[in-house]
Amino acid sequence: MRKSRVLIADDEKTIRETLAKVLDETGFSVTVAANGLQAAEYLAQTQFDVALLDIRMPGMDGLQVLQKARQISPSTSIIIITAFGTVDSAVNAIKMGASDYVMKPFVFEDIIIKINRLLDLQRLTEENRFLQTELRERNKFDGVFGTSKELQETLVTVEKLAQTRTTALITGESGTGKEVIARAIHYGGVTRNGRFVAINCAALPENLVESELFGHKAGAFSGATSTKLGLFEIAEGGTVFLDEIGATPPSIQAKLLRAIEEKQITPIGGTEPVRVDARVLCATNTDLRREVENGRFREDLYYRLSVVEILLPPLRKHRDDIPLLVDHFIRKLSSELNKGCRGVSDAAMRAIMTYSWPGNIRELRNVIERAMIFADDRMIDAGDLSFMLGRAPDPATGQSDLKSAMRACERQHIMGALTANNYDKVATARDLNVGLSSLYRKMEELGIGKKNEAESAESVA
Repeated sequence: MRKSRVLIADDEKTIRETLAKVLDETGFSVTVAANGLQAAEYLAQTQFDVALLDIRMPGMDGLQVLQKARQISPSTSIIIITAFGTVDSAVNAIKMGASDYVMKPFVFEDIIIKINRLLDLQRLTEENRFLQTELRERNKFDGVFGTSKELQETLVTVEKLAQTRTTALITGESGTGKEVIARAIHYGGVTRNGRFVAINCAALPENLVESELFGHKAGAFSGATSTKLGLFEIAEGGTVFLDEIGATPPSIQAKLLRAIEEKQITPIGGTEPVRVDARVLCATNTDLRREVENGRFREDLYYRLSVVEILLPPLRKHRDDIPLLVDHFIRKLSSELNKGCRGVSDAAMRAIMTYSWPGNIRELRNVIERAMIFADDRMIDAGDLSFMLGRAPDPATGQSDLKSAMRACERQHIMGALTANNYDKVATARDLNVGLSSLYRKMEELGIGKKNEAESAESVA
């Protein structure tokens, strides 16, 4: 462990040498300077944790060194050494950025206490900065990154949104990382110091959704024995994330619109509106435009929520990012699972790349986590992948070896793409990034020919 570095600058030799000896015996790494110019040179050359500067020194006094230190070594805590008659100068030094001061003649134990207190404060500040950075990074793009054009465009939008308090609608299939993106927006910008609170609007009955969002007063309904703050109040200055916003009942939609537009809510059982200031981010895997057309979602709320709309592509649309994601999850999970996984075999990667990933990034993470558990410290092989288990034998050979399993996986993927495109082979070939003739050849090779067969396979995938 590195010793804390302390600089002592005092033109009185006895004082600086005696103080240096005491601090050295206490366990500090001590450097001494005979004047202000020498102290400024040392500060420019070495990173000191604490510097004790006599306020009166020839050439450059303590206040001048303090000004210089603020520029060249801003993380160094400064203690000014002053005599009884120059207390005003010490107070002025505090205003200029000094952390503390001591008076001559001083008590060594007091100086040691002051230094340790400043070191503790530095450690707490650094730990807080580290935790804040770690928290932002953990919630930023964990599992949603890559080199594909679609994802890069999404991340540019996220960065811009993070610097505003604008509402946004995040859409995409289940498992594409909608909440991850919402957290990235929250922790990446102006709302980072507020709380991020989330609610799944589809998971709670109407009366509970209202209570969760807007809170309630004691006695507002049976069982409400005490006043409860809603998420909008809890997230003051931060973000409310409404997942599955399309499932919100009409009565709640009207109150949401008011909360967003007027920044006011009324708790259940309350009579006076409460001012709130929380950014609203929403997510859905349904077509809200169609819900509006069918009268199940308020048009005015839809337009208010979708000031900016972020569409997250399914994993099958950016397959080139899969190896990066696999590597990311292995590195992340290695410490969490205490596993020394050595990567993924070629056979396993081929299976991963050809699988349809209906559960998207969430499914990929779960598959890698399970594979790491069963692979222990060796390389992940195709047999460790959960989607390879229980595959039917190859229809042409009746075998269930790795080659047959790979063939079955490829067959399922093509059939899923055909179904997704309503058996339009031109669109399917485009989605699979193969030529039309190659698609026909593969279909023939794998025994794919009937529409209902593809539909049946998709229904059980």
